[in-house]
Amino acid sequence: MLKDNVLSALENERPNPISGQRLADRFGVSRNAVWKVIGQLKEEGHRIGTDGRKGYYLEEESDRISEAGIRLFLEQEKDLSIQVYDSIDSTNNEAKRRLGAGESGNLLIVSDAQTAGRGRMGHTFYSPEHTGIYMTLSVELSSPLYQPEKITLAAAVAVVRAVERYLEEPLGLKWVNDIFYKKKKVCGILSEGITDLETGLIQHAIVGIGLNVRPGDFPEELVDIAGSLDLTRPDRNRIIGGITEELLRIYRDLDDEEYMDTYMEHSIHPDLVLQYLGK
Repeated sequence: MLKDNVLSALENERPNPISGQRLADRFGVSRNAVWKVIGQLKEEGHRIGTDGRKGYYLEEESDRISEAGIRLFLEQEKDLSIQVYDSIDSTNNEAKRRLGAGESGNLLIVSDAQTAGRGRMGHTFYSPEHTGIYMTLSVELSSPLYQPEKITLAAAVAVVRAVERYLEEPLGLKWVNDIFYKKKKVCGILSEGITDLETGLIQHAIVGIGLNVRPGDFPEELVDIAGSLDLTRPDRNRIIGGITEELLRIYRDLDDEEYMDTYMEHSIHPDLVLQYLGK
């Protein structure tokens, strides 16, 4: 699709400009077709500037989530199905709807906002537009799983490994699914599983991750609890791609618990981790 191709090219070259003629030649279309696509991308919220004869460029501050943007940061998972929404009730709900409709394979669902974001124990997850990452990875496990908590533990480690390199201070992991930064919760994880009726083992994992990237106006009851990563240059596509790559890598062999070393290193309550490990 021309629009996705142009967006990928702009993402790759950011913040350097690319001429309309160069884009037209690359994709075998007219300059007018490129101009129309640039207009569509602007209407969708991508911040695209023009530098005289040098062409179009994606501004440093542009942080619109898109499939094309996410795929730039997927080195291994090229066949992953990706669906991106401006707003949805819950990315976990959508994953379950798609599975119920017969969709198979690994699936990534991302939304800029959620109207009914869900947390553990029936809690809600505040999910305003433009400030966070709300994603669900639906994964067919390579082998049945009898320890469901591994799904959540692995997801927490994937977030740490993908995000911490951009931060001033380390993240903290609170057993089992909360992630803290500078003593405030910045991420929650909701894992669900589909079990085999005969064995009772989990064969398909649905893992939802809500991550506060930018500061936002939290409801009064969350002001003292919730925080954000407060990145100088938020790049949600890069973060989503990084989390996805890391999580799928771990999920290929959940029985290899090397990721628990990372969890232990970042744990706020290491005694609970040791208890889980039987030590």
